[in-house]
Amino acid sequence: MIALAVDEKLVGILVKSTVDGLAMAGLKPVPAGVSKFVLCRQPVSAMVGYAGPSSGNLLINTSEAVACFMAGKMVGETFSQLDHQTLDGICEIANMIAGQTKAMLSASEHRVEKLSTPSAIVGANYTISHIRGMTSVAVEFELPEMPIRLGQASTFAVNLSLIRL
Repeated sequence: MIALAVDEKLVGILVKSTVDGLAMAGLKPVPAGVSKFVLCRQPVSAMVGYAGPSSGNLLINTSEAVACFMAGKMVGETFSQLDHQTLDGICEIANMIAGQTKAMLSASEHRVEKLSTPSAIVGANYTISHIRGMTSVAVEFELPEMPIRLGQASTFAVNLSLIRL
């Protein structure tokens, strides 16, 4: 069997930047899995672009329930449905993680200089496709502090895709 290589340095950066970024919102995510493929299984995403010597993007993908929970924790409120406030919240969470990632990438061969404005994507039927040569890593996280209801997962994925220019 052939092992699929995952860039362990980028995985480490993604895990630390996600944990540190979400600490600002009072969240304590736990890494649960890793992949070299972009994970977009859930209907809510927020994306932040990178530009500089390396370019690419960071994408957070989650369920509506997790998006509401994370956005609520960030502002100290309880949200029960997806609306403009929760979408703004998930975009801000992606921005916090992207900023932490940018800072950590500054000491690597994947240095980036600028971040784009975050964008929200709602809907489960989409695919992210990148040009050849892009390095992608994805880490799935669990939120142990999220109250679980029947059939509701407490997971989200953070994807990082970069190419050196």
